[in-house]
Amino acid sequence: MTYDEEGKLQVPTNYVATLLRYKYYVVMAIVILAGLSIFAVKMVPSIYRSEAIVLVETQQIPDELVKSTVTSVAAERIQIIKQRVMTREKLLNIANKYPDLKGDSDNVLISSLVEGLRQAITVEMMGDGRRRHANTIAFKLGFDSRDPQIAQSVANDLVTLFLDENVKSRTERATETTDFLKSEADKLKRRLAQTEQAIADFKQKHKDALPEHLNLYMNMLQRAQASRVDLQRQIEAERNQRSLYEVQLSSAPGAQVHQGRLQQLYSEYEKLSSQYQENHPDIRRLKGEIASLESSAPATSNVGTVIKQKIASSNRQLSLLGQQLGKTNNEIRELEEKVLTIPDVERGLLTLNRDYKSVKGQYDQVLNNTMQAQMAESLEQGRKAERFSILEPPQLPDQPHSPDRKQLMAAGIGASVSIPIAIVLLLGFLDKSVRGAVAVEAVTGNAPLVVIPLITTKEEIRKKRNRTLLIIVCITLAVIAAVGLIHFYVKPLDMLLYKLMFKFGLS
Repeated sequence: MTYDEEGKLQVPTNYVATLLRYKYYVVMAIVILAGLSIFAVKMVPSIYRSEAIVLVETQQIPDELVKSTVTSVAAERIQIIKQRVMTREKLLNIANKYPDLKGDSDNVLISSLVEGLRQAITVEMMGDGRRRHANTIAFKLGFDSRDPQIAQSVANDLVTLFLDENVKSRTERATETTDFLKSEADKLKRRLAQTEQAIADFKQKHKDALPEHLNLYMNMLQRAQASRVDLQRQIEAERNQRSLYEVQLSSAPGAQVHQGRLQQLYSEYEKLSSQYQENHPDIRRLKGEIASLESSAPATSNVGTVIKQKIASSNRQLSLLGQQLGKTNNEIRELEEKVLTIPDVERGLLTLNRDYKSVKGQYDQVLNNTMQAQMAESLEQGRKAERFSILEPPQLPDQPHSPDRKQLMAAGIGASVSIPIAIVLLLGFLDKSVRGAVAVEAVTGNAPLVVIPLITTKEEIRKKRNRTLLIIVCITLAVIAAVGLIHFYVKPLDMLLYKLMFKFGLS
């Protein structure tokens, strides 16, 4: 005897014997399953697809002249439009327009209806196949339905929605860009006006120390300094002349003391007059003392009187020159203060002007961009930019798009054949009984001495005949069913027969 590794008796498998024993059942199961698969395939509803080809046309006006503000690529924009079109509201409007989309039941869930419509809509991009990352030049837009007429009608509505949504989205995008640039331009305009007002206020506040007055002030300062030098020279000459008169007057008797005091007062007066105005208390006091001394001067000869008059005239001239010198010195100080203030004013003014130029540059740029955006908006409104155009409208489908019945039938027939055979082979694998002389010899290692053939009784013959008759009837019914399915769902038998006869030259 033959044993395996675990010590169990090895019995030959009965694949062939089992297959032969159940051959009629296998054939009957194959026929029945094949008929059922064909019937099931024929019962699957046909889905029709109506498609339109929409062309993505480029901008008609060159970009160098007018540049569009919509910069997104066509594929991205198509996906965005698809999401906008496939909103719940728009899909329900389509469903209400075509009640057949809801089916036979009026109680269908809205969410299920919307989801079914979304799955029935197809969008397929079409690009230049010669390039790896090709731009989208067109796209297919379709709708699947059991009714070909509804498929075409809904596809037409979807194409209209896509075209309108594209124009709407592009126009809205261009309008949003224009409005944004206008608002930015208004902000910069207000800021520019504020900067201009700040410059004007700054110039008004420092109107005496503006940089453009520097040359004028320098010229005035030079003239004032020259005038001061000239006044100082005149004062020096007048002093020398007065000193000469005083020397002449001092030779007169009794006039030395009086003249010395008067000379002292004149010196103080000249000194103070170069510093203060005429209404200053010290200057008015000195003028009073000088007038008192001059009126109380001792009597002299006529020559002395003339000399005193000349001295008084010289003193008056010196007083006038001193006043002029004081005014000139004040003017020089004021001019020097203005000149010294001008650099700080100029620095502040440069800062304001720099801010003004910066804002003015931004304003001009935004204003230019606004004008370009307005032209781009007109371009979109006139539909001269990139647009969608129907290259091929949706057609009424004459052939189902799905399912592929040939593939389904092939798969069903293959399963109808393989499943019964697989079951029989599994039974043969599980059958460990010893059948036939070969199996006995394989198990025992010795050939049997006598082989008794199978003895069939009349009852077994009758059962076998009935079983055969039942199988024949089932096969006949399956054939009739298959022929009927072919006649009603594939092609009428007379047309099929005529086609075969024509093919083989029998007609």
